[in-house]
Amino acid sequence: MKTQQFLDTVIGDEGYYCIFAVRGERRVQKFYKTIQEVVIASEHFDDDGFDVYYALATFGTAESRKQQNVKQMRSLYLDLDCGPNKEFPSQMKAIDALKKFCTTLGLPRPTLVSSGRGVHVYWPLIETAEPVEWFRVAERLKAACAEQGFDADPAVTSDMARVLRVPGTHNHKDDPASPVRMLATAAEPVGLVAFAKLLGGTLKPVLPPMDLGPDPVFDALIANTENSFANIIRKTKAGRGCDQIKHIVQNQDDIGEPLWRAGLSIAKFCTDGDKAAVVMSRNHPDYDYDVMQRKLYNIRGPYLCSRFDEYNPGICSGCPNFGKLKSPINLGKVVLEADPEEEVEVQELGEVKKITIPTYPNPYFRGKNGGIYLRIKDDDGDTIEECVYHNDFYMSRRLYDAELGEVVVMQLHLPNDPKREFSIPMRDVTSKDEFRKVLGTNGLSVYGKNLERLMVYVMKWIDELQATGGADEAHKQFGWVDDNMDAFVLGDRLIKGNEVEYNPPSSQTKALIKDGAFDQKGEIEKSRSLLEFYNKPGFEMHQFVVASVLGSVLMEFTGLNSLAINLYGKSGVGKTTAMMAGLSIFGDPMLLMNHRNDTHNSRLNRGEVMKNLALCSDEMTNIKSHEASEYVYQMSGGRQKNRMSSSGNTERFRGDPWALIAISTTNTSLWEILSREKARPDAELLRLLEINVQKQIKDPALKVQTDALFEDFKRNFGWLGTEFIQYIISNREECRTLVKDVRSRIDKAADLSSEHRFWSAGVACAIAANIIAGRVGILNYNTAEIFSWVVDELKQRKGFVNESGTSVETTLNNYAAENYNNILWIKSTDDLRATGEHSGIDSLVVPDALPKTKLVARYETDTKRFFLLPKPLKNWCTDQQIAYSEFVKDLQEKMGATKQKMRITKGTHMNLPATDVIVVEFKLEE
Repeated sequence: MKTQQFLDTVIGDEGYYCIFAVRGERRVQKFYKTIQEVVIASEHFDDDGFDVYYALATFGTAESRKQQNVKQMRSLYLDLDCGPNKEFPSQMKAIDALKKFCTTLGLPRPTLVSSGRGVHVYWPLIETAEPVEWFRVAERLKAACAEQGFDADPAVTSDMARVLRVPGTHNHKDDPASPVRMLATAAEPVGLVAFAKLLGGTLKPVLPPMDLGPDPVFDALIANTENSFANIIRKTKAGRGCDQIKHIVQNQDDIGEPLWRAGLSIAKFCTDGDKAAVVMSRNHPDYDYDVMQRKLYNIRGPYLCSRFDEYNPGICSGCPNFGKLKSPINLGKVVLEADPEEEVEVQELGEVKKITIPTYPNPYFRGKNGGIYLRIKDDDGDTIEECVYHNDFYMSRRLYDAELGEVVVMQLHLPNDPKREFSIPMRDVTSKDEFRKVLGTNGLSVYGKNLERLMVYVMKWIDELQATGGADEAHKQFGWVDDNMDAFVLGDRLIKGNEVEYNPPSSQTKALIKDGAFDQKGEIEKSRSLLEFYNKPGFEMHQFVVASVLGSVLMEFTGLNSLAINLYGKSGVGKTTAMMAGLSIFGDPMLLMNHRNDTHNSRLNRGEVMKNLALCSDEMTNIKSHEASEYVYQMSGGRQKNRMSSSGNTERFRGDPWALIAISTTNTSLWEILSREKARPDAELLRLLEINVQKQIKDPALKVQTDALFEDFKRNFGWLGTEFIQYIISNREECRTLVKDVRSRIDKAADLSSEHRFWSAGVACAIAANIIAGRVGILNYNTAEIFSWVVDELKQRKGFVNESGTSVETTLNNYAAENYNNILWIKSTDDLRATGEHSGIDSLVVPDALPKTKLVARYETDTKRFFLLPKPLKNWCTDQQIAYSEFVKDLQEKMGATKQKMRITKGTHMNLPATDVIVVEFKLEE
């Protein structure tokens, strides 16, 4: 019988199905909608080395495997434990006993499954059963086993939430792993009522216990505790233990077999039980070691206090623990403590790693299998050990944040999730509501007294961290931590050469981190294949943009703060998608990119936070000319302008200067925007490399692919940046030299000089990044082709700047044009003295035009001489962001201008005194 066929006969047909898988300390519980999914999942888990179990019940929701969530039952079952020191020495002995049990009661032949060691017994039901009715029959089956002396595991028989091994998988507890396989098949399914009649006896009108489902806290306690008989004796000697045990030890020769057996039941379940059993038996006249061992073997569990009181009345009533404990075994409970600085396996960044868990602050300690425990002494001097929280949860370091104050970094290990790291401000640790919110957000569900106990535990950790070391400064920016370039902040990761640590968010970085801007999504190989789309002729611009995003992290090697790159052209040419491709290497491209409606100030603030990561801004077409100028200058300056904080009369935070590549897209030329209100914008143009993007994709089939590419980058990102940065950290000097060498080649090939230093530095970082990405295996673009393409672009841009890098003549002409109505246009009066009857008397020369509002210059139309008043010229230069002194120097050196004193209104009725003027011969168009 195949696995699915078997499961179809023993599990219900409505509700959710459950798989429970275990490998070492890792436990995985998942729910499925069909049995086919259960079979497939069990095969996958088995292949990964998990012990795989399935739930015998179906469940109403996919939220818990507790008994109150059970929907249907479809079989009755038994678990027969086989092997040395087990109820049955072998599977054959177990099957023989089962045959006798079935024959005695007239039960039909069951289905048998080998669990690798034991035997699982099933009686499939004709119809699914309601939980309550099933439970009554299962309880009767358990009672029948006890009545017949058939040693099936009683804990399994009526447990609706029970899981058993999946046939077709393996028992990995054996080495080599044993197969879980079918041994025999039932003759036919049975009816629940008919089966109950065969069992005989009376069905008790009981409801299934609603509190016996899987309990993680209880499981953790069980896993971390053991019982010590010596502990019981120590407390008994002090008068705080069990007088029944004392009576058994002191009166061995005079007690009956039932009371002796009760004492052995306590010894059997203690770690030192073998010695304890001898101590309470050896003084009996008929003591026989083998008889004692057989007696121990048949004991199924520790006896309750009520049983002791039944066998030996009159002692328990005087016990200080009377009514407080259910069994003397509880007096021996000891919590096992983990080894100091123990290494454990955790999931971290997609892989299993070994980490060391620090020693918890006294009086707390870590349980052997995890969890937080508190060990204190009571008034009697007895040790009390309590479970504070059942999973590993501890603090790793303190940080200081300028806005949040002191912050504590916390580590949480959940059984089926990657290691979780988060931070909480100190101010929230002392507030129940805020503390509960932070814990709940990160997976710790605690309330009431448990919340209070956890708050005390965290405060104890903070005291410990404050006593043993100082607080680190919270990283307020992404990018390189310091000039050593041996650590890089990427979202909530602090990347080092050979490891990745948790980077708690600061007040400046928390928004991007919380939104998931640096998360990993999709598949790593899919991310690589998407980037490979551009690896074809004609896509050099797109390749360059991707390389520029990577190259941003190399700008720190150049000594410059930024190169701004603008891609302009019509929509649909792939500008935005190319930026997304580059950003997808580090995180979510849509969250890392500035968009059309983002303000100018928010764009600059993002640059400050990104620091060394590329600043990408889509659709900057509507930017105003003064904002464009400010953008270019502040990018190259490495800082945004200072502003006051909104929270008080203090300056707002300004981080370390950035060193990055800023990439933007526009539909029109940003250079033209810069030139609208400025006579000489060449200073800005030399800080901004602008690329006119032409449509490359003409094949309709390729257009469909690019449309899909845009969406795919939204779904696959964040996988490749870490290895790129780690390569740079591990090869810093080699990368520094590479950037320097490439920059030298760029300068030579494009004939760049010092005034082109921003172009030179940024392009060199992009080319070097493409080379490094090729070594790491992120990109496979042809560096020579990108180099050749970008050199051609640089030559074109350089020529454009030279042409538009306004000449002194053009600037002077622009000044005259903008101030036309404020210039005195007049002929020279040098040789125009009156003759004849007016000899010796100066005559006024009729001006061609008089100033309308204010006088800024005089222009003599016959001699072509321009007389410029310095003050209005200087004010105009300032408005146009032209260096006045440099302009005057150019007038003198290139046009022969001189400075002199003269009466600028000579020849008019305006009788102004002589003043300093700049005189230059220049032909102006009237």
